[in-house]
Amino acid sequence: MCYRQLNCSTLDRLNICRQHGAPNFAFRFRRAMERSQIHRVSVADQVAGILRQKVLTGELRPGTSLQEIPLAESMGVSRNTMREAMRILSLEGLLKRNIHRGIAVAQLSLRDVQEIYHVRRVLEISAILAAKTPDPELLRDILDALQQYEAAVQARDWVSAVTHDLHFHGLLIRFLRNKRLESFYQKTIAELRMGMVLVDQRHDHPGILIPVHRKLYELLTAGRLKECADILLQHLEDSESRLAKVMDNHRLAQSAAVLASKSKIS
Repeated sequence: MCYRQLNCSTLDRLNICRQHGAPNFAFRFRRAMERSQIHRVSVADQVAGILRQKVLTGELRPGTSLQEIPLAESMGVSRNTMREAMRILSLEGLLKRNIHRGIAVAQLSLRDVQEIYHVRRVLEISAILAAKTPDPELLRDILDALQQYEAAVQARDWVSAVTHDLHFHGLLIRFLRNKRLESFYQKTIAELRMGMVLVDQRHDHPGILIPVHRKLYELLTAGRLKECADILLQHLEDSESRLAKVMDNHRLAQSAAVLASKSKIS
């Protein structure tokens, strides 16, 4: 029987193969479908990686509107692939869907910054104070994240520095032994990535961030949890202040650019 002559779904075709003694074909067909899906996902991941780099390096500025079709054509991929790539970045907090403007690069408001850092203070401080039982494996992971962060700062690779910085802080949350809180924390701080890259790029003395993280690790491993929590609290407050200032300056620059553009048109 030739299923190509039938108007039936993929599942129907597989059932026909089973009924007429074609298990090998059905298996090969299924494997081909799986490989095709893997290929599509991997392409979407690659496209997401390219767009992610453009966002985090500032090539795509906060608030920039992204159009699916032109972007897909410029990168030589299908519209579905571009849509999946944008979905990935939306889950990471780098893109946001606006009812009137479609997809745009995420832009943090002052309220966003305040709320995210409130969450960070509550969860990270609680995690430090909960770290009463030594966990050698977790401490090794924290040290590894610290060393990678230090190397990235010294190399002035701000995208990598922010990635390892957030990983360092994310590992602290594991002391709470609560997977749901870990997941909530990761989703919340994802929105900070772009803003933190801007902050680190414009930091007058980015090297001073290294001793702070190193001190946090040393106090944590020594079991001096109250001191560690105090330093972490100050670090988070300083970070919030710097981010709020940078985002405010960015909004002022955007407003000035819009006014300048309108004056040229008129």
